Amino acid sequence: MTEGSDRAGFARIVPKAEIHLHLEGSIDVETLLRIRRARGDDAGPAARERLGALYRHRDFPHFLRNFGALCSELRRPQDFGQVTASLSARLREEGVRYAEVFCSPQIFTREGLPCDEMLQAIDAAAKEREADGGPRIRLLLDGVRQFGIGGAEELVEMAAACRTYGVVGIGVGGDERALATGAFEPVYREARRLGLRTTIHAGEFDGPRSVWEAMEVLEVERVGHGIRAVEDAVLLRALRAHRLPLECCPTSNIRTGVATSWESHPVRLLHEAGCVVTVGSDDPAMFGTSIASEWRALEARLGFTRQEVLAIGAATARASFADAPFKEELIKAMTRAGAELCP
Repeated sequence: MTEGSDRAGFARIVPKAEIHLHLEGSIDVETLLRIRRARGDDAGPAARERLGALYRHRDFPHFLRNFGALCSELRRPQDFGQVTASLSARLREEGVRYAEVFCSPQIFTREGLPCDEMLQAIDAAAKEREADGGPRIRLLLDGVRQFGIGGAEELVEMAAACRTYGVVGIGVGGDERALATGAFEPVYREARRLGLRTTIHAGEFDGPRSVWEAMEVLEVERVGHGIRAVEDAVLLRALRAHRLPLECCPTSNIRTGVATSWESHPVRLLHEAGCVVTVGSDDPAMFGTSIASEWRALEARLGFTRQEVLAIGAATARASFADAPFKEELIKAMTRAGAELCP
């Protein structure tokens, strides 16, 4: 067995959790074409070429535009069920036992899709696949920063009303420069009051200030990305003291230009500073990655030992919003598999 195949086997076989993953960004071209055919829309060579262009990004703003264009292809509740079924099958192949999946319903409700019908279709497909051996999937409703405070308040209402569809919490993504992280304080206070779990994208495209505000003003339970924290030594010490998990997505950062190279990616420095580092695939189809690919990159490109990769995998499961017994069993399964595969 070659070193590469051994690494691929390790990354795929070990049971794992995925906690930073966008449903919309998980959709590959083939799934989009199947959805178009089911609707009776053109799915020929011209459509394939047009859709394929959405998976090539010059920079972060270009990615956001492509993300919006991809979302415009989802027009019916059943489209979301098909997307979820495809995602669940891929996650199962990657060894994922539990996944928290971001979904941005307001992108679609603004186009007339009812939120409850959309989430019901997602939840039904996820449960059907889980019953057949797929991963347990829970939803985080993800706001769009550009929609402002009013949009985030509406999102919290949606999340609270849709818990029966597997919704466990909220996040806010989009363009970090559109509105300061701290501006969402009243929204996150209300989310906590309602018992919703909390995370927010911060310190990805924006600097350390956004991570400080996420931690001290919003009091989130996790930070999406957070890699710009490496620019502030005091912040690193605070993150270590608070044990606040960072949802790191290395390939995503390379593809959007947030990190200029694998050699300069800060995840290794964050780990060495004692921060709680987790790893996710973010928008796997749009960035040509997967959670297993991220595990392989940690070892092959970022200099982590296999034992360190396992520790990051365990930290990811521990940082999830799953119930404690489920997390404990998942970490035990991960440890058992790792003991067999680690040199």
